[in-house]
Amino acid sequence: MIGAGARPQVSLRVLLAVALASCGPSDVIAPGTSRPLPAPREVAVDTTPKARPRMMPSEVYLRAYMQWFGGLAPLDVQARARGRGLFDAWDDYLAALGLPDYRLDVPRQTQTNTLMLAAFGRLGEALCVRAAEHDLHNKKTQPIDRVVFAFESIAAPNAAQFAQRFDVLHRNFLGYPAALAPADRTARFFALFQAVMKRHPAKNPLTADETGWAAVCAALIQHPETGLY
Repeated sequence: MIGAGARPQVSLRVLLAVALASCGPSDVIAPGTSRPLPAPREVAVDTTPKARPRMMPSEVYLRAYMQWFGGLAPLDVQARARGRGLFDAWDDYLAALGLPDYRLDVPRQTQTNTLMLAAFGRLGEALCVRAAEHDLHNKKTQPIDRVVFAFESIAAPNAAQFAQRFDVLHRNFLGYPAALAPADRTARFFALFQAVMKRHPAKNPLTADETGWAAVCAALIQHPETGLY
């Protein structure tokens, strides 16, 4: 007997039996009505640039140049780039590079301008020429000591040989393989390389292929993916 106020005890077996009895086979259960899925619609995404490309602070570019060309110090960059009118002294380029000159009370440049672009392009050109002289023209330089052009130069490379060597420079300056770049990039740089070789056949002071590689290096270091964001 169940006393007053006592709760009845229901066994677990009884609960399971009731649950199983209330469930029928799957083929007996009739499908219910369902709402159709909403029609797909296109969502427009605005991918247009919201601001024009800008340059990063000058110190960022100088640090990148120092790393690209062998971990140089500022005075080493000046010494490496000096010669034959390519680059003379930091003092003449401080303002153009956007750096302050506290001796003349010249403030730091805070806005991008074409003079800064031209000055960094000139510095990159000078360093590329010096790197070509060091890595390619100087036959005493061992492969392990080549800083930028870490490959064997060929007098007249074909498209495949150029692409293999161009990938080394592309990875160095742009940070990713040339195979991931736009499809025509390697072909366009190969055309530049060949055009420069035809215009500089004499050895003065670099050979035709060395001058071509210096031009490719200068074009990469001034590429928008390198200098703008």
